[in-house]
Amino acid sequence: MSQSSLQIVLARQTTHPQGDGESLWLGGGAGLTTPTERLAVLLAHRPEPVSSWLDNTGYRLATVWRRRQDPTKALRMRAEAIVDQTRLHNQDDDEALRLHLRELMQACRLAGAGRGSASQVGQDAALAGVLLAVERTLGFKPYVEQIMGTLALLEGQMAEMATGEGKTLTAAMAAIAAAWRGLPCHVVTANDYLAHRDAELGQALFAFCHLSAASLDGDMAPLAREAAYRHDIVYSTAKELLADHLRDGLALGKTPSGTRMALNAARQRGRDAGPDVVMRGIFQVIVDEADSVLIDEAVTPLIISTQRPDDFLDQAAQEAVRLSRQLKVGTDFRLERALRHVELTPHGRQRLQQMTHDLAPFWRHRDRARELVEMALFATELMARDQHYVVEDGKVILVDELTGRLALQRTLSLGMQQVLEASQGLTISSPTEVSARLSFQRFFRLFDRLGGMTGTAQEARSEFAAVYRLFTLRIPTHRPVCRSIWTTRVCSDEKAKFDAIAKSVFELLAAGRAVLVGMRSVRTSTALYEHLLACMPDLKVQLLHAINHAQESAIVAEAGRRGALTIATNMAGRGTDIKLEESVRASGGLHVIIGESNDYERIDRQLIGRCARQGDPGSVQRFIAFDEEVVRRFAPGWLRRLWPWLHARGLNWQPLLAALVLRQAQGRAERLAFQQRKNILKQDVELDRSGF
Repeated sequence: MSQSSLQIVLARQTTHPQGDGESLWLGGGAGLTTPTERLAVLLAHRPEPVSSWLDNTGYRLATVWRRRQDPTKALRMRAEAIVDQTRLHNQDDDEALRLHLRELMQACRLAGAGRGSASQVGQDAALAGVLLAVERTLGFKPYVEQIMGTLALLEGQMAEMATGEGKTLTAAMAAIAAAWRGLPCHVVTANDYLAHRDAELGQALFAFCHLSAASLDGDMAPLAREAAYRHDIVYSTAKELLADHLRDGLALGKTPSGTRMALNAARQRGRDAGPDVVMRGIFQVIVDEADSVLIDEAVTPLIISTQRPDDFLDQAAQEAVRLSRQLKVGTDFRLERALRHVELTPHGRQRLQQMTHDLAPFWRHRDRARELVEMALFATELMARDQHYVVEDGKVILVDELTGRLALQRTLSLGMQQVLEASQGLTISSPTEVSARLSFQRFFRLFDRLGGMTGTAQEARSEFAAVYRLFTLRIPTHRPVCRSIWTTRVCSDEKAKFDAIAKSVFELLAAGRAVLVGMRSVRTSTALYEHLLACMPDLKVQLLHAINHAQESAIVAEAGRRGALTIATNMAGRGTDIKLEESVRASGGLHVIIGESNDYERIDRQLIGRCARQGDPGSVQRFIAFDEEVVRRFAPGWLRRLWPWLHARGLNWQPLLAALVLRQAQGRAERLAFQQRKNILKQDVELDRSGF
């Protein structure tokens, strides 16, 4: 039983109540009148050409070649030329400027989805108009670097923009230029909170540009979702967008062709009973926090399922847990924590056969009994409470390890959910039946236009190019980065590390600094929190993790104050802004402590990016111990054995050895995760070829 055999299921109904049929004519809202717009809707569910992009050596070589070039110089010149164009209408009053923007929008609609030099000239003129709208509605001028990022998004590139460089406005400007074509435009963010926040922040700007925007979240009813998709710009998460795409596909039939969509649209116009489609097509997508969306979330496909009560499975799950607790690791089963794999040994299989001899006939089938017991072993041995999941109100809620947020509406499939609930003594939920599935890789490759941005793209640049044909472009920062990297502290175990972190924290707070400590799980963040309070009971500590995520914005808003101490999981590294008090800035700014290294280097880099934003001062220090999870799971055995031996001798180059161990461990974790994503994509392609 391995992690790669697990899938994430979005358990939700697959049909929608009937809505306003007129609004669904040709799948969209008002304004879908041009042939280009209609064609985009008809092709929204087109089958993707099957190709081995993951193994496309040419794109990997192209990535290497582009790294040797410097495209930012030409991009900066183009951005500066766009700024110069704004002077032509800079003195217009609001009415005249709105009229000019309407003319630009009409020109973009006439140009449609064209490409080439003529399209580029029109796009630059449109962006000049957008810049004027930003200044008029928001009261400031976008930086040249933000314009560079906007151009990269519109031209199908991956823009690496450092934390604090204004990616929200960059995405909004790109969305306006894209939506002016009259074709569907989606902005994908890391979570529902950011989708709602970003859509609200841009309302005045969008309205000034004759556009409307809406956001989607998991709690919206079908009719509300349909209404949201009628807007020119839709902010959403990848899960919500893909789920609606799959549900629309189910409503249209197994193979939703353009003809089928047109027939459905005709039915809806006549208010006849028939399938209900909420989306108006897909064309342009702008992905914020792209490494999280396109890489991390792509580890598992999204599945639409319906509940199918099964009392027998409830009993089987409980029996499997009871049997698994009688087995011994090493003797009866092998456990590979690095690969998250558990498997019965020959001795364990023989013992299981003996234990099930007197049970119901169901258990006498060897393969069936082994599969269920291995599931139970995976749930009890490899899934840790408050790390991989939490229990709230008697229900298991999965935790997204890479963001630290609760993964609401997601469950485990293949009976694993029921086994996990049985292992915790909870009421067992009904199993689900798969209705539709699709990987995130294949979904995003369906879009005609795809652009992304993130603060940490370099580590995954080859995968972006090979899978999505997105070349990574590093956008320079507006101001020089003033970040100080302190020497790594090496500790023997978790307790020694907590003691060292506590001492450092107390010294920094006394010096008037603000401190952010990053941990990777609910368990370790809570353990450090309790350790600090035990050392200093009067200490004020803010704790941010998946369980108290509702207070995220309030906690982060206070994290830049003098003497503020915040302990957070990875969720503090996405889409939030820590503003520094002037006294903190004068004392050296925010200090970030990496209290527990993550599986991937770029996740650590996201945390590092919380400090020294937009020219502010800041500093970072890593604390690492021998027994950290990333070291235990992924570091080579000879390095793990050498490290304590050298540490006992107090050698001065321990930080260098720690860096080597961490580099090896994180590199192995990345390779394993990439292989898993590659397998998911291959499975999707094979299912597509087989007709499933």
